[in-house]
Amino acid sequence: MDENTVLGTVIELLPSAKVRVELENRKRILAHPAAASRINFVRLRPGDQVAVSVSPNDATRGRIVRLLDAQVRGRGRGIPEGNQE
Repeated sequence: MDENTVLGTVIELLPSAKVRVELENRKRILAHPAAASRINFVRLRPGDQVAVSVSPNDATRGRIVRLLDAQVRGRGRGIPEGNQE
């Protein structure tokens, strides 16, 4: 990750594919998924851990470049969240 990329948690899904993310430093920013995420249909949910590239021009906006915990929660493997062992 480069110096503009930080870790955060999705806290709210907004219209037009916008997402409110709380960063590690407790700041909240407005972010949108990167083009590759939209093409591959990555679904975001509140509570997901993401890597966000913060805009150098506006510190309140960013781009979600990676979903971090999809495999930990069993997504994509047919395992419901409540039945993990």
